[in-house]
Amino acid sequence: MAGVVVTGLWRYPVKSVGGEQVERLRFTADGVQGDRAFAIATRTGGRVLTARRSPELLEATARRLGDAVELTLPDGSTVHSDDPESADRLSDWLHLDVELRRPSGQAVQVEEYLTESAKLASFELPQWGFVDESPVHVLSEDLLAQGREWHPDGVWDVRRFRPNVVLSAGELPQRGPIAAGRVLLDVTGPCRRCVMISMAQRGLAKDRELLRAVVTRSDKTFGVYANVLRTGVVCTGDQVATPEAEPGFVAVSRGERGIR
Repeated sequence: MAGVVVTGLWRYPVKSVGGEQVERLRFTADGVQGDRAFAIATRTGGRVLTARRSPELLEATARRLGDAVELTLPDGSTVHSDDPESADRLSDWLHLDVELRRPSGQAVQVEEYLTESAKLASFELPQWGFVDESPVHVLSEDLLAQGREWHPDGVWDVRRFRPNVVLSAGELPQRGPIAAGRVLLDVTGPCRRCVMISMAQRGLAKDRELLRAVVTRSDKTFGVYANVLRTGVVCTGDQVATPEAEPGFVAVSRGERGIR
């Protein structure tokens, strides 16, 4: 991966809500610090909502403010997680009785629709965070360029794919370690895509053909998932390398809480 650098870093403080592009991210044993740190859940039952349950979520954005979060709703108004009226305001927006929740240390249920039918289904998220498959998602600009060849009329905006790390170029490994700056990631496999990448969100129209292109040209995968082997900070412009170029790293496990 000679000459490859980090060109984009993203954090999504609230699950299924638009995120924020930043210049640096801290990676802990659990993934990106502050990523999916909150979810919007039903006040009764605590079921976490996704955009497949409530598409309006993608029309909002969120940014991290210390240990809190601020959401900007589609009408431009903001909701702060420490505001005692935040649950009522979010409930009015989504027409559901909901509130912002943090991970509780227990597995939680997600509620969403199956494909585009009216049938609701649920599945569990892990105890340590509001992520579906893996704590880190990596994408490359080369892959986005490939997508534009598959579907030239589509808008292959990086926001549709919700990566944490965007690389400048190069074919993404499907398995194995890669180093970004001083952080070591372990790529665990390809990221399988669902209808969310074709849904409308702020500044992006609905595009069914985009998902169809990924399904037919890439077997429904786009980007890769990864775990964190060595913690630290990644900055835009950091070099990307194989572990052989970064000897002597110390790997950590997700169970080693508090490692920075």
